[in-house]
Amino acid sequence: MKEFLSNRGKSYVKELSPLMHADFSTRDYRYDPETQPDGHINMGTAESHLINKEVIALLTKLQSRMTILPKHIHYDYFYGNTDFRTAIANHWQHLIFGDNSDTKITPDNIVIASGCSMALEMLGTVLGDPGDVLLVPAPYYSGFEDDVSERAKVELAPVHCGPELTKSVFEDVYKKQLAAGKKVVGVLYSSPNNPIGTVYKPEHMQNVISFCMEHNLEIISDEIYAETIHDPEAKWCSTLSLVPKEYLHHVHVTSSFAKDFALSGIRTGFAISFNPDLITAMQTLSYYSAVSTHTQLLLTELLQAPELPELLQRNREELRKGYKKMIHALDEIGIPHLPAQGGIFIFADFSAYMKGNTFEAEMDLWHKIFDELKINISPGRVFAADKPGWFRICYASEPAVVDEMCRRLRTLKKAPTA
Repeated sequence: MKEFLSNRGKSYVKELSPLMHADFSTRDYRYDPETQPDGHINMGTAESHLINKEVIALLTKLQSRMTILPKHIHYDYFYGNTDFRTAIANHWQHLIFGDNSDTKITPDNIVIASGCSMALEMLGTVLGDPGDVLLVPAPYYSGFEDDVSERAKVELAPVHCGPELTKSVFEDVYKKQLAAGKKVVGVLYSSPNNPIGTVYKPEHMQNVISFCMEHNLEIISDEIYAETIHDPEAKWCSTLSLVPKEYLHHVHVTSSFAKDFALSGIRTGFAISFNPDLITAMQTLSYYSAVSTHTQLLLTELLQAPELPELLQRNREELRKGYKKMIHALDEIGIPHLPAQGGIFIFADFSAYMKGNTFEAEMDLWHKIFDELKINISPGRVFAADKPGWFRICYASEPAVVDEMCRRLRTLKKAPTA
């Protein structure tokens, strides 16, 4: 019945992307060592299952403490009730600036959304017009394209600048976009980088800041993994903490409860900005993405809970164990990988298993791993990798699941060399 739809409606009548299909089509057929030993293993979705019991126990305890008032069962500000935004402001003030800083995050700097993706889409909508461009250090999180390109129609231009975020590479891509008649409105990036897991150093982030300030560009800093740093030697910092005060209103941070708090199903994210007009515009758009008042109450309790620091520390410890387990297994199998400092993923090189050095061969290998081994991992092409053969593995699953995945990977045959 497609003929009855608008042209815009017709554009959304399409198959799920292969990666979404790989996740959604196997949800009822997942591996279980006892009930479904030949089930599918999902290592393609970036979420942590390592502290499920602890999170559930704490949420259960918090719900027993909650005092539900009439305001918690009725409408409130679509961009987040005051109590919730205050709790977010307090937590992220400590994380980003420190409690003693004279730069203060207030509830007026925050807009709540139904997930970090929605916060990013709203930012894309209010910062760019259709066809405008955001520069993104690559490889980058494939979901950025869904977030800012699907409906906001802002385009992404990959910048293969390495972990140093080399300024000259940004300049080259910027000039090429201008030469193509495009308007570059800013830079979008995440630290830790997804899919690699690099925690960018402050001096390298200054390259992005300097570049943007010279061209009067906006910065969208996705900091959704800020407290998911498993390398004790890595020091994370927010872009907001690095910019001079006169440029503060050009930097917009996004985050959520999905990764650091292992609450991806709660679907609650937010943006922090010091641009009051941008906040007003996002408040208008938030009509379409409000979070339930009950969920806001629960998350307010979580942010104020004395048990929270211990939970976050436990998450980091378990991720560190999971990361070490995964790289040890990859080393035994002989699959090279890049070092990660944060996030819940590893970028690994499967090129030795490909019949050719092309992205088509990469997708052929992806289908083989998914169809025959029943393992879902994500090919580098969707992250704008510059070389074929890299795959992102999300390792934050129960040890038994990781063991079974590695057992299956050992059966994968390398391609014959010429």
